[in-house]
Amino acid sequence: MSCESNRELLELYELGMLEPDERTEVEEHLQRNCTRCTVGLKRARALNLAVLAAAPTVEPSAALRTRVINTIRPTPFRKATTPIAWIGLAAALTAATIWLGLDAQQKSNQLAVARVQMREMQLRSEEQARALNFLRDPQTRPASARPDANRPRGTYFVNPRSGVMLIASNLPALAPGRAYAMWIIPKGQAPRPAGLFRPDPNGSAVHLQTGPVDLGATEAFALTDEPETGSPAPTTTPFLVTPAEGL
Repeated sequence: MSCESNRELLELYELGMLEPDERTEVEEHLQRNCTRCTVGLKRARALNLAVLAAAPTVEPSAALRTRVINTIRPTPFRKATTPIAWIGLAAALTAATIWLGLDAQQKSNQLAVARVQMREMQLRSEEQARALNFLRDPQTRPASARPDANRPRGTYFVNPRSGVMLIASNLPALAPGRAYAMWIIPKGQAPRPAGLFRPDPNGSAVHLQTGPVDLGATEAFALTDEPETGSPAPTTTPFLVTPAEGL
């Protein structure tokens, strides 16, 4: 098992929710004293504790608690107890077990949803941190497109060592199955794809494509509307076309 695949299982391992074979694989990997996964295990433990602490505790009402207790409490009987009484008691115990099981399942579902939300927040935070680090680099320079006021607008930030980042607004909503593609257009050559992204509901987006950029050989940067699986070449009319000259 690789560190990458193991990372996705550490939180479930800490929660005791892995299948036996998966748990065995994780434990065998951890026994190799993998520094990366040991740190990941600590982060997973901290994340699970944070989620559990954030999840609201739901207490059953006093009336419901009393009703359940009275249901499973046997009625005083004389020396002879009929089989029907024992059947009723068994049914009551079964009903209480089901009720408790449903409560546990509900909390488990809430925990799973909270974990997904926290993972999404963590990913967004990491993306924002990368964007800020990119902008702080002294070699990053802006190249702005100048459209009409109500049309899409954007600024490409270019760093010869690190890549290209686009900050855009007023982008039109995309049809299902579509995404925006950024292109780096070399001088005298076909456009080169530079990643896919989708804007937020307000039409704003921040897209960072990492990798070195040869500004001397680059003519312009542009966007197109493409299938979400990507295209080797633009299939729609490019817009927000911005020359690289002067960067």
